[in-house]
Amino acid sequence: MTPPTPPIVRSRLLSLDALQRRRDTAPGTSLAPLLDGLARELDPLRTRPLPIPAQKARLTRGGGRCPQHGIPLVFDPWSPHAHRCERCGGVFHGAEHDDWWAMGAQLYTVERAVHAAALFALRGDPRDAVLAAQILDALSERYATWPNRDNVLGPSRPFFSTYLESIWLLNACHALDLLETAGAPGVHAVGARLRDRLIAPSAALIASYDEGLSNRQVWNEVAILSALRLLDDTRAFEQRVDAEQRLHRMVGEGLLADGTWYEGENYHLFAHRGLWYGVQLLQASGRQLPLALDERFAAGFVTPFLGVLPDDTLPARRDAKYGVSVRQWRLAEWCELGLAHRYDPRLAALLSKLYDGTLARRAEARVWSTADAERDDGPSALSRADLSWRALLMAAPDPVAGTAWHPASVSLPSQGLAVLRREHGRVYVALEGGHTGAGHGHPDRLALTLQTGAERWLQDPGTGSYVERTLHWYRSTLAHHAPLVNGASQPPSPAQLQAFEDRGGMGWMRKTAHIGGAVQSTRTVVVCEGYLVDVLDWQSPDDASAPVTITLPLCGAATQTVPHAFAPAVRRGAGGLEDGFDFLTAVESVVLEPDAEGALRTAALDAVAVSARGDDVPSAAARLDLATNARATLLRMRVPGAPGCPDAVRHAIELDGACGRLVSVWRWHPTGTVAAVRAVRLDPTGGAVPVAHVTTDDGTTAVHGAAPHGWHIELLARHARSSVDLEGLVVSHDKEEAPSPPPVEAPAPPLEVTPPWSCTLGAAHYLRTEPTWEEAGGPTAVVTLTADADRVVVEVEVHTGPVVGPDGPDNPLDNERADTNADGVQWYWAAPGAGWSQAGLFVPQGGVGHTTRLLPGDWPLPLTEHRELGPGHGWHARFVWRRDDLPCAAGTVAFDLVVNERSPERARRRGQLVLSGRSHDAPSDAAYAYLRGDRQNPAHAIRLHLPAR
Repeated sequence: MTPPTPPIVRSRLLSLDALQRRRDTAPGTSLAPLLDGLARELDPLRTRPLPIPAQKARLTRGGGRCPQHGIPLVFDPWSPHAHRCERCGGVFHGAEHDDWWAMGAQLYTVERAVHAAALFALRGDPRDAVLAAQILDALSERYATWPNRDNVLGPSRPFFSTYLESIWLLNACHALDLLETAGAPGVHAVGARLRDRLIAPSAALIASYDEGLSNRQVWNEVAILSALRLLDDTRAFEQRVDAEQRLHRMVGEGLLADGTWYEGENYHLFAHRGLWYGVQLLQASGRQLPLALDERFAAGFVTPFLGVLPDDTLPARRDAKYGVSVRQWRLAEWCELGLAHRYDPRLAALLSKLYDGTLARRAEARVWSTADAERDDGPSALSRADLSWRALLMAAPDPVAGTAWHPASVSLPSQGLAVLRREHGRVYVALEGGHTGAGHGHPDRLALTLQTGAERWLQDPGTGSYVERTLHWYRSTLAHHAPLVNGASQPPSPAQLQAFEDRGGMGWMRKTAHIGGAVQSTRTVVVCEGYLVDVLDWQSPDDASAPVTITLPLCGAATQTVPHAFAPAVRRGAGGLEDGFDFLTAVESVVLEPDAEGALRTAALDAVAVSARGDDVPSAAARLDLATNARATLLRMRVPGAPGCPDAVRHAIELDGACGRLVSVWRWHPTGTVAAVRAVRLDPTGGAVPVAHVTTDDGTTAVHGAAPHGWHIELLARHARSSVDLEGLVVSHDKEEAPSPPPVEAPAPPLEVTPPWSCTLGAAHYLRTEPTWEEAGGPTAVVTLTADADRVVVEVEVHTGPVVGPDGPDNPLDNERADTNADGVQWYWAAPGAGWSQAGLFVPQGGVGHTTRLLPGDWPLPLTEHRELGPGHGWHARFVWRRDDLPCAAGTVAFDLVVNERSPERARRRGQLVLSGRSHDAPSDAAYAYLRGDRQNPAHAIRLHLPAR
């Protein structure tokens, strides 16, 4: 018997015509197979206990990752204690994997409540309403049992970060809204319990932690607004939406002028999905985005795909995952939702490619999907039946026809991506550099990418796990094919687009950036059929006295190099955590000798490509010829591979001199009728001299050089002569940096202190995690500074409760030092206005305690002694420095001190007492200690005036 049709009221969260949608998904429609598939996937939840974890989810270094390959393990909601690696087939056990599983299980389960509620709204089967209500009741009953403790990034009960709870809460809100929209039996009682036990307390918890304009805050904001709608708190909803216009600002400032999210493609896909929920919410509440903002939002559906690589993967720019295929159901669904919002022929063409049926079908990844905390799967054949509840409710009723997908050359100046394509998209050349990408940006301005088909010659490795030590490698300039100065990663400054034009067979792009010290660098890349010309120029001001060494990674492995007489070498870099040199092994070098005139130094490398899995592709060959007018050394070394890939060989070049030029030509085997390059002659002299002569097998020589209008190419054939003039100079381009935080009061000037001096650190100095200072028991510390002609003495009496030491020498939770998650003191010294030159971390463990240097160098550590004040009462430490060992032995020195405190029941630090006060770089986390590790901003240091000697 057909179940009775439930009544329909207006959704408060979606711009949904539920009555029309019932007709759109009826048997025989293109969406009917999707509805049937979602219904079948709910069957296991009707007969088995719900996979809701008893424990709180926990983030650790090893949890959820294959220990051999470093890739995420397969999530299976029905396997809480056995976790499989898809690559090697290994099955892994342990609490760290089980706690990782808990994150996916929470999101999987709450999303099934939305599935069931959506199915009930469309087909009226009471079993669907019962299941959705059962899930919501179980979650609301258990919410308060998960502790808000030991989180990584913001408060949360079920999870370890606030944004995950926001996704979870948002799904719970949508499930309830759909049940109420469809008039599910008993929904009033279910809604009352859910609002009281889960929606209200969870929304309040999320609202206590504002993350500014980050991608995570998009989800926080949408979850809060959805909760306010369901709680009927009209005043608070209107305050956030209309008065403060938080969603409008996220669209207008988070999305740049070209429609891309400022933190890069990976976070664009994440943030833009959150914005989609926000736009739906606005429409459901009778509001619309202003036209200009809606244009930007609509562009955001297609912009991440404009830079897609020839092997159908997304560029791994900034903190993006590596090797992510676009042939996944979640990206096909995103195209569907974009076309439902506004038609775009490029989006329709991409969707037709994703639905072309040319690949084998993988197991349905959607079956175990975990809401909007995406998990990437391999490429698969796709159809509308593979999508989720969002497409079921909101996609166009009928498939949208599209033409063939042909990605073109493109420049996105704000995002910083410039791509020139050749051979119908098989050849991909990109030059990096726009705004910095804020905290998720990489120091990779002027990085070059080169890929031919599936063969990767120069690639961006993206980012692996945030809690592994290798994160520091992936966030170094050295991990990219970009220039760095004196062994230090580039500073966070934007690059400027100076030229971009593509004529089909010939095109060029040029960008300039400050890359370190006083050095400005410009990179010009000209892409033709079968080869590219690359010119790197750098210059320091005439009055700069510091020596300059430019390091530029050139390529991966090579079957042959000229010269080839490498010898073992040592390269330490500038010593920074994210300079990358700590990750180098088997370093070798060879000096490039000058030519007979003593002006030029040359080298050649027969490069080897790699696949997206990191395997060498020996059948693929490309040659790199280079010449420079600077003193030069060729380097060969082993470096970490891209995430999930083995270690790799890397070649780089060091260039010495305050100014100079490096000219390179990459040549590869073209396809079709394109003539291959036969010979190359380079000249980095500069001025009006052409930089490159490139001769192809048909006898034509292309002479390349800069020109007032842009770039000039003289073509000298056997019986003809012609030329090409590339233009596209950018006369003026407004730099678009990452959005600025909201205005805040100017920071107070540094505290000026003359010893003897004492200060009690308390609430005004406290950086919290989950508990406030009062909830943490009011921890305090008394800091006393004294000094004489020879010494500086700092005494710290800490009252934070029992002394808790680190859990061991290794930190299983993340890539910070284990000692940061223990009671201890971090201290810092610097010359006023400069960066820290000395920093240490003291932990009062056992009778002796120990100090760890936080900065490279062999500067003397202070004499240190400590004692406990009594069981459970705290501890006292005394540090004595010789004045001659400090950065400024006479006059004024900058100093800061941080007291770490952890309670016995915790695994992570509870909070910090900061001598210079709790002011922080970002106003949104001004009172929080999340992600600080052992770092402290020297701008906040006190100024200690030492007595005359």
